[in-house]
Amino acid sequence: MIKNKNNSRGFTLIELMIATTLFTIIMMMGVGSLVVSSNSAKSAQKLRISVDNVNFAMESMTRELRMGTYYYCGSAEALFTPGLTSDCSGGNVIVFTPQQTGGAPGRVAYMLVPRSKNGVLDGTNSLKKCDGNAGNCFDIVSPDVNIETLKFYVNGSTPTEADGIQPSIRILIRGLVVVKGVPKMFTLQTMASQRSTEF
Repeated sequence: MIKNKNNSRGFTLIELMIATTLFTIIMMMGVGSLVVSSNSAKSAQKLRISVDNVNFAMESMTRELRMGTYYYCGSAEALFTPGLTSDCSGGNVIVFTPQQTGGAPGRVAYMLVPRSKNGVLDGTNSLKKCDGNAGNCFDIVSPDVNIETLKFYVNGSTPTEADGIQPSIRILIRGLVVVKGVPKMFTLQTMASQRSTEF
């Protein structure tokens, strides 16, 4: 019996080249999708970290305001004036006397301050906390956060025993986080009612 040698054929060179080309194209598409999803995950993580930073600053500020007294909403000149109070609707500075144990209580302020690099304004704003006793101010948000709007709405700024109104502060923060050159907007709002044990 004579065997036909044509039945044991392998792949031709053209078939191998087509299969290799198709495999390469599919792998390049898969790697491209993996790179895009990895970049998206990194951008989302950076955005989440920045917004978490702003949330933490808001929470810290709210906690301090709840335990404070003698709220003043207006200009920063009141930072060193003890006992000065003022209600406001939409001020970007709040000054108050925090609850402290021991020592003379100083005034603390939260305010919107333009940022500068090498003495030149860079067009962004930061949320700063200023200590009236020490006379120093520092950022409480990261440099990649641009606070466009900071508003305080204060009602009942004098101690409760003086006017019978429980002091309350509504805080609104609106801004941008730049992630890989793309600005992402955020808005946070909270309400703080005085919980001071002094009154």
